[in-house]
Amino acid sequence: MNTRKLSLVILAAAGLAACGDSKEHKRADSLATAKAAEQQRLTVQLAAQKDSLTRVVLQADDFIQHIDSSVSRVIGKPKKGSKKGTLDPLAQQIENRKAVMERVDALVARARATASELKKSQADNKVLSAQLANDEAMINDLNATIQHQTATIAALSTRVDSLNGVTREMGATIASLEAQHNKAFYVIGKEDELLKQGVIVHEGGANLLIAHPGRTIQMSRTADASVFTAVDQRGTKEIKMPEGDHRWKIVSRQSLDFATVDERDNDTFRGNLRITDSNKFWGPSRFLIVVEQ
Repeated sequence: MNTRKLSLVILAAAGLAACGDSKEHKRADSLATAKAAEQQRLTVQLAAQKDSLTRVVLQADDFIQHIDSSVSRVIGKPKKGSKKGTLDPLAQQIENRKAVMERVDALVARARATASELKKSQADNKVLSAQLANDEAMINDLNATIQHQTATIAALSTRVDSLNGVTREMGATIASLEAQHNKAFYVIGKEDELLKQGVIVHEGGANLLIAHPGRTIQMSRTADASVFTAVDQRGTKEIKMPEGDHRWKIVSRQSLDFATVDERDNDTFRGNLRITDSNKFWGPSRFLIVVEQ
């Protein structure tokens, strides 16, 4: 049994040896060798092309990075973190290009937005230009009106100044006339003194040797105004008598009914003369004559 098995093994080995030396086997070996050589050639070529591409990319890197830096400053977008420690040069450059393109896309988006705003602004400017033109025309009209009104006001101001001057003159004249109109005069004294001064005179009555019945005292028609004391009847409310305990009599046309005194006896009185109604008191005459009794 063992001898039969050994014989079969030997026959199988011999058959295999006969197959290995066949033409098909040799052709397969040749194709495998050619394929391996082609793969090796392509691998070397790919490596060379990769190195060449890397050099080109690296040469352009400075320029691209300069553009990238400028774009970053324009759009204010920070650069992404570098992966140089984990990527080969070619992959790193690809990542860098992606980052640059992101920034360029952002810049383009901003440029488009700016262009859109500019277009809208230009459309708005047309409306604003029309409005400004209308406003300018209105301003010109208003300016012309203001100029005309300014000239009119200047002319009126001249007239007003002239009228003010006339008014001031008239006011001064009126004040002077009022002062003259309201000026009053009074004199106080004994009868004989006033007769000597020519302020009063005796009129009427019988001319007897001792007495003169019916004689009255009247203001002289030629009385000297300088003898009198001038006052403003509007502000004069009291006239003081020289001697408070003496008795006095008004011989002019004023009435005691429009004044108060300390003591009154018909047309004579004692004390100062306090005027209660200036218009009525001074109405009959602006000259007051008070004679001591």
